[in-house]
Amino acid sequence: MIMKDRARPGIEKVCDAVLLRLWPDNLVAGKLEERRKQAEAGFRGEERVDSVLAEYRHPGPIRIIPDLRLVCGSRFQLDVLVLTQSWACLLEVKNISGRSVIRDIPPELVRITKDGREEALGSPFAQLDSNLLLFRDWLHERNTPIPVYGAVVFAYPSQIVEAAVAPHPILFPNRISFFLRNLSGRPLLDEHELNELTRQVLASHEPYVQRPLCTMYPQVTKKDIRTGVMCTVCGEFGMRWHNRAWHCRCESISRSAHVKAIGDWFHIFSGGMTNEECRRFLEVEDRHAARRMMKSAGLIENGKGRWKTYHQQ
Repeated sequence: MIMKDRARPGIEKVCDAVLLRLWPDNLVAGKLEERRKQAEAGFRGEERVDSVLAEYRHPGPIRIIPDLRLVCGSRFQLDVLVLTQSWACLLEVKNISGRSVIRDIPPELVRITKDGREEALGSPFAQLDSNLLLFRDWLHERNTPIPVYGAVVFAYPSQIVEAAVAPHPILFPNRISFFLRNLSGRPLLDEHELNELTRQVLASHEPYVQRPLCTMYPQVTKKDIRTGVMCTVCGEFGMRWHNRAWHCRCESISRSAHVKAIGDWFHIFSGGMTNEECRRFLEVEDRHAARRMMKSAGLIENGKGRWKTYHQQ
């Protein structure tokens, strides 16, 4: 039983917003395009594992929780948590194109592309070891002494994986069911206790809050970002506010085109938006119109007078 939906990576919205507004010759554009591709590939791989687990039939009660973020001293993220009456299992999911070579010293995964380029990534074994330690501590704090196992899952069998030393099982999706069935153990929880543990896990989940662009790429400044409101019909910037509506050169009219533009601002910049920043970004002059736009976009006010800022809920 899958207990919650998997959220799409927040970095996708940041990349989509920024790539529309970043001038094409900016060097960060290429980095964002690659980062978005990686996020999409990772999400597809995790969805592939979710679909396999959705069809898995365990001999007893089972609870499957994807995309989980917990805190135990520090925050940690679990791709998939599987809970039963006898054990818990963490699945670390990878979807990496090319050949993957997992090294022990130093702990890293090296991706080798078709043209022979090498890219060093974090070791999935080291990540899994850290998550196992933290989740065992999390269970200990709640007096739930069940064994915790783990495995690294490569989402597609076409992936080529090499590992001289494998401290944890390496699986492809067609072996997940076999692996879980062979995690034997006597029941340590009754079904009520399993449900209570599941409830505690879900209640402790802290959804990831995506950082805006400026905190990831501080070299991007306001002059690098195109301002204005984009037409939802022709896709061009330059809509003008007149008679309480946005008007485009293509003759389309919208009363809410500013909502996406304000969302773009929060994907790019940190902190609250001031009335002046709103007017500059949307290219409007009327401060009262700007205030109404921010309110209609669902922003909440903080402060008074010249110190007033607007924030997303």
